Amino acid sequence: MKLYVAENLKYKHTFTGKLWFLMQALTLLLAYGISRGNGINSAYNWWYILMLPGMVTLFTCLVGEKDRKMKNRAVLTLPVQMGRIWDAKILVSIKALFFANLFGAVANLVLALYLLPAVWIPQMLEISPLQIAAAAAVMTVTTLWQIPFCLWLNQCWGILPTLIVNLILNASGTLMAVTPYWLLNPWAILPRLIVPIIGILPNGLLAVPESMTYTPGITDTSSILPGVLVTLAWFVILWGASRLWYKIKGAQTV
Repeated sequence: MKLYVAENLKYKHTFTGKLWFLMQALTLLLAYGISRGNGINSAYNWWYILMLPGMVTLFTCLVGEKDRKMKNRAVLTLPVQMGRIWDAKILVSIKALFFANLFGAVANLVLALYLLPAVWIPQMLEISPLQIAAAAAVMTVTTLWQIPFCLWLNQCWGILPTLIVNLILNASGTLMAVTPYWLLNPWAILPRLIVPIIGILPNGLLAVPESMTYTPGITDTSSILPGVLVTLAWFVILWGASRLWYKIKGAQTV
């Protein structure tokens, strides 16, 4: 916990510490400003397809880059196990992911259900508070595994290659989400699970038979539990593997 608090203090009053808020706020402003009556549809689609993976990748890279720039000399001098330092970095990134989705849920609830309809801009997509809460929870849980993955990738390659690779793989997941093999690609699980939760396809269209890329069974809620369990398994595996790597090799770059 002390290491987590120390790691968290590094980003207080910095751009990195505000990144989760800025990315979500930008998504909301663009979605509701441009789409207006279709704002909640765009807010969710743009967030989980592009802005969320971008925020997670960039935030975790910035967290890892502080020590990486100094070849981890600062952390090597600490009288603690290197694995615990890795844990602190992951926990700080989890906090940012949680608050980003929490802020998005509250903002979408207020804007789409109360504020905009009050000024005669009703939303075409009807969504309940329960759906908003479920979407926030699923977006958080199914994205957790990308945190240790991006932290490890950043230690190996740096920020720009990590950002490019993870965004490309997320794009592949968007394409694969509407296929029967979506569970085999961890990047495809989030866009797949959002469909039965809020009724939006990865291409932004409503999940109805007339929409392009709609496939029978894509709105089946029975896919949610397997998808969540698979991503949690990936999270545990990647956290453990990357922690071991950092403990043995990642911090020994002096």
